[in-house]
Amino acid sequence: MFLTETSIFPSFFDPFNNTKKKNKKDAAHMKFDLFSHSFDESLLLRLKTLTSSSSSSPPSVAINLSWLSSALDFLSSTHNEAINLLSSLKLDNSLDFYLDNSVKLLDLCNSISSEIERFRHRRLVLSFALHVLNDGSEDQEKLTRARASLSDWVNNYKGPIFDSNNNLENLARELALRLKEVPRGKMSADERLVRRTIYAVGLVTVFVAGVVVTALRGSTGVVVAVRAPPEFLWADSFNFLNTMISNRPDRKRHLLDELDEMEARIKEVSGVMVDGSGENGERSSSAVKELEMVTERLGEGLDRLGNGVNEIFNSVLSTRKGMLEKMRVGPPQEKRSDAKEVTSNLYTKRVLDNVSPGVSKIV
Repeated sequence: MFLTETSIFPSFFDPFNNTKKKNKKDAAHMKFDLFSHSFDESLLLRLKTLTSSSSSSPPSVAINLSWLSSALDFLSSTHNEAINLLSSLKLDNSLDFYLDNSVKLLDLCNSISSEIERFRHRRLVLSFALHVLNDGSEDQEKLTRARASLSDWVNNYKGPIFDSNNNLENLARELALRLKEVPRGKMSADERLVRRTIYAVGLVTVFVAGVVVTALRGSTGVVVAVRAPPEFLWADSFNFLNTMISNRPDRKRHLLDELDEMEARIKEVSGVMVDGSGENGERSSSAVKELEMVTERLGEGLDRLGNGVNEIFNSVLSTRKGMLEKMRVGPPQEKRSDAKEVTSNLYTKRVLDNVSPGVSKIV
């Protein structure tokens, strides 16, 4: 079941669509319409880049490392555009929600980076096996280790290593559950726009995080999925993409295409290693060469994915610093009381103290 399948904030969205409200909108409401529509249109255009379609075939999606990198670019662009929009508005307590959530996103970035490093390590071990096979070595000890390296890749998702990575899934689920905690109540047009934008960013973040985590974990079913309420212009495209990914007709062993391809090539190489000699004529040479090509593409894809994670991490970290600084200083036209200043500084210290120890490790 998808989370947030219907609008859970009627007091937030309804004032925007309620026809019983006065028909003549003031300047604030017109600004709300203009800004929110512009943000929605931009998000919709970027969202369409995540599907492929033609006049002769329906939209489709292939989950590979290239797609994951594009999804991270989509998330990064959404965050940046949202922050540019929010920077022109009056800050309200909805930003507390963003600051708390961004801590979890930073933690998730670190966990994803650790998972990418684990893949890189496995790729290095696999490179050793390919080196032995390319040399045509008859050293039985080396061949045994090479065979073990091939087998380790296929069986790596079993046992304590797999179980120890549950934190990755838990972080994604926590982000999804936090969507239900967006502040509600009476608010001005600016406050509605702030909360609407933060909620949209939250939906996109959970969507991308859910797919990336599932892909890297070697699973088929998406860890967590969300649905956007119809108030958003991009809701239909967003929900359709979610459905395509969650209900893929091929139902391969893994969500990530590269993992299925790696396993197929490894099994092919293992199959031609006859009698421990590591040689089987042209068939063996061809199988090893194909595995080398797939392994090389995997490395390139992981590098691009890692760069995308680092970009999001640095962007969110920079945004947090800017928001916290703005909360410390406050609006220039308002003279804040000593009590308010103390309260703000205490909150800022609390948010900074709550950042997990590993949050600052990506630079």
